Amino acid sequence: MNRFLLEKTKEVLTEYSSSTRPADSIISYFFRNNKNLGLNERSQVAESYFGVIRNQLLYQTILDSDDVEKFILCDLSMSGEMTDDDIQKLNPDFALTQEDLKQQKNKIKELWIKYSLPQWIFDELKKTYESSQLEKVLESLASPSYIDLRINLMKEKNRDVIMSNLKSNLNLNEKKIQSTPFSPIGIRLPRGTQIQDLKIFKDGLIEVQDEGSQLLSYLVDANRNHMVADFCAGAGGKTLGIAALMSGSGRLYAFDVSDKRLMNLKKRFKRSGLSNVVSHLIKNENDIRIKRLKGKFDRVLVDSPCSGLGTIRRNPDLKWKHDLSTLIELQEKQFNILQSASRLCKLYGRVIYATCSFMPQENEDVVNRFIKDNNNFKIIDVQSILDKYQIPMKMDTFFKIRFNEHNMDGFYAAVFERVS
Repeated sequence: MNRFLLEKTKEVLTEYSSSTRPADSIISYFFRNNKNLGLNERSQVAESYFGVIRNQLLYQTILDSDDVEKFILCDLSMSGEMTDDDIQKLNPDFALTQEDLKQQKNKIKELWIKYSLPQWIFDELKKTYESSQLEKVLESLASPSYIDLRINLMKEKNRDVIMSNLKSNLNLNEKKIQSTPFSPIGIRLPRGTQIQDLKIFKDGLIEVQDEGSQLLSYLVDANRNHMVADFCAGAGGKTLGIAALMSGSGRLYAFDVSDKRLMNLKKRFKRSGLSNVVSHLIKNENDIRIKRLKGKFDRVLVDSPCSGLGTIRRNPDLKWKHDLSTLIELQEKQFNILQSASRLCKLYGRVIYATCSFMPQENEDVVNRFIKDNNNFKIIDVQSILDKYQIPMKMDTFFKIRFNEHNMDGFYAAVFERVS
């Protein structure tokens, strides 16, 4: 990194600190207004930008300062992106070496500070993980994520063919292009890999989608004859995955409250070669259109609006945007959406409730309340579905990603079957 890029990184971090918008939205807008930056320059700015956001509490503690430039230099040093000599050239007044910074980090006793987490999230994690596992989990959450791709089964069924293409067209060591360990249709690339100009991406043979999200599509367990509802379709990643697993047959309804998201989704449908998806704009979970479709669907996916805390490796700002009170507010909304969506399910059909959160307030608490209030549904053990598709994971009734074992975003899912 040079002085020019350091100043650009300071500029976008200053914008982030004074805004309530998502961090990825801020930097996307920043790059649109700085079109003179090349691909490599953007990559350097983005790495430092997210690195500082990810580790800000740690850097504040080590440096006893709120100086943005010092945060950036600290991140460049601790990440190994720059040597001590190069950092001295950028700022001669920054006297701390990489070894100094590591020693300062190791002196910190409070794990929640050491791994830059709000204390309340740390306290929740302590309830889930044994002390012997906890620090490994915290290390995972404080690390940037990979880029996961999903092959589009509508256009190519052989993952090896896509991997061979990537090895030929990306300037990467072949060993860095790997199959995802659990999803049979996933490929893992190093973070920062640029794929948007690849022909196989433009032609719809691959989609960017976290491995955990890919596995949720399998949990829907839809076949070619099914009528499926994606109740909160959003950006449509799971919609596309489910439709492809249905071999483009059956019928999949994508519902969402955002017209803009649905318009973008239609473009993705076209690129993916899918014709079995219909998108519908609804006002809310109680829209009259939902009431008219009562009892019509074989499968209903409720990928509920949530805190997104399971994605903090790629969206580190989210950990500072929530507290327990916001989770309680979300919980009520999540229950109401699940309750409404479940009415779409026909007899012996299934409802799949999912979040990208590891918080019990958004997961187990919602599921337990739903089962208590709806004795016409029973819980299906997700292990039976994973075994059906030969996915090598072991789960206890519910789909719950454990960061120290699975190395993917923190998804949760429960599967219900309507029995009366």
